[in-house]
Amino acid sequence: MSSVISDPFGGVVVSVFLSILLLGAMFVQLYIYLDRYPKDNIWLKVFVIVLFALDVLNSIFVVMWVYKLLINNFGNLVAFTKADWTATTDPLLAGVMAGMVQSFFAWKIWLLTKNYYYVGIILMCALTSSAGGIATSIIGFLVIDSVDWTELRNKLDTPSLVWLMPAALGDLIIAVVITMCLQRAKGSIRRTNRVLNRIIRLTMQNGLLTATVAIVDLGLILGVKRQPYYLCVAFILPKLYTNSALSSLNSVRNATSVISVGSHCR
Repeated sequence: MSSVISDPFGGVVVSVFLSILLLGAMFVQLYIYLDRYPKDNIWLKVFVIVLFALDVLNSIFVVMWVYKLLINNFGNLVAFTKADWTATTDPLLAGVMAGMVQSFFAWKIWLLTKNYYYVGIILMCALTSSAGGIATSIIGFLVIDSVDWTELRNKLDTPSLVWLMPAALGDLIIAVVITMCLQRAKGSIRRTNRVLNRIIRLTMQNGLLTATVAIVDLGLILGVKRQPYYLCVAFILPKLYTNSALSSLNSVRNATSVISVGSHCR
């Protein structure tokens, strides 16, 4: 019995644990932000609080699904073949959160570059990704009572492509543009250069990480038909986006000189 359940749900449970740990990291990031920058613009505070609330809501639905699966249906192997509405909320929330985070980075890039082209492409990726995530969940809600995991995955191929590909593309563009901009802003002051290097590393790490996880998730959805292995990474993705936004915000706010170098990037 355990071997049947563990493939792939052992990995899914590990993914859930990791997502909860990342939520804990988000708590820390939120505390640092609210403690250090209480005078920030109200819209920025609202953005952070809404992003955090969606992160918590995502965790609540994931835990509800795992509880139903492992406690309410203990010993019921049939339950592991059926999807549940709590699990299908993940694409909707992940898509919305990814769109919010990419829009936030588009705003940062606008401050640095004043380049309509960069900002327009990133916002297009953000809106498309959010729409794809919402569509993925809606389709899942509509068919969930009549299909198993395999059939559900087949029906989600196209909306998942619309959801995850723009997300990955937008993340890569954000990482490349910010890196290029900050590289050009370097000068002869070592202290400033060290700050810029730290932000560049953080931006590249976050952008490449979220893009990689999104591509892996999409590859598992499109390429693995037998089992829902995509769930092993799906619950981690929204947490990576929220932590990416808050860690970047806290890091950049420690270096107010970064914004002033925007003229070097235009």
